[in-house]
Amino acid sequence: MSRGADRRGRGGLPAGAEDLLALAPDRFVAERDALAARLAERGDAAGAALVRRLRRPVGLAWLLNRLAQTQRDELDALLAAGDRLRAGQRRAIAGEGPDALREAEEAVRGAARALRTEARRAMEEAGRRPDPAALARLELLLRVVAGATGEVREALRRGVLEREPEVASGDLSGLGVVPGGVPARSAPAPARAREAPPAVQPARARRLAAERVRAERQARTRAERELAKARREARVRADREARARAAAERKLAKAQAAADVARARLAEAEAHVAAARAALERLPGPR
Repeated sequence: MSRGADRRGRGGLPAGAEDLLALAPDRFVAERDALAARLAERGDAAGAALVRRLRRPVGLAWLLNRLAQTQRDELDALLAAGDRLRAGQRRAIAGEGPDALREAEEAVRGAARALRTEARRAMEEAGRRPDPAALARLELLLRVVAGATGEVREALRRGVLEREPEVASGDLSGLGVVPGGVPARSAPAPARAREAPPAVQPARARRLAAERVRAERQARTRAERELAKARREARVRADREARARAAAERKLAKAQAAADVARARLAEAEAHVAAARAALERLPGPR
């Protein structure tokens, strides 16, 4: 066994390697190569090879990893709310009322908003200007992963996402409903629900599923509007900055031209003075 093999972090990566996945993209390559070199110097060839194979996280994955690694309590609250969201849907479809589902949805939104605030601070600490469009998308991704199951959710929990989670068209934040109203990957329905008349339960399930779809579409529409607004504001800000830069460049060019004229005039004046001095020296002195 190579030295350092007993110092592996979570997922078999060397200690400190997962921190690389939470770095701002412009720092990733240099920090990764430096860690790989240190591991190689310590004789941990296998660990160095693992680190060299790491690739820079794509999109906002680095920021999601940063939140997972630095805001553990807040992320746990988000994922716990996502668990309640799935349970609330199952209860609603089973005829136990939508209250738990509504409360869980509000908890997911609140937790995602809190993490969005922390993400803004993380971007500033990393020397990056917080982009409203990116932050709005980040909040949407957090809500999607909170309601999902499987590898993406676990990767976020560990803070080792390699790319942004996908937000597919018609996505229900991990709460897919199959025809007939049975939630995908759900636990067996409670006995009371199974005893409901066959004609009643599917109708109620379809109605609740339709309400869920409408709510998700409305949330997506709001998020898309916020993204569009943020992009418009970014374009306006960029245009304003471009105009200000162009105006400053024009002023600079004008000042440089004026300085060139002044220097030419000064040189001409100095030439006249030199000629006058030379003429004065050529005049005969007093006899």
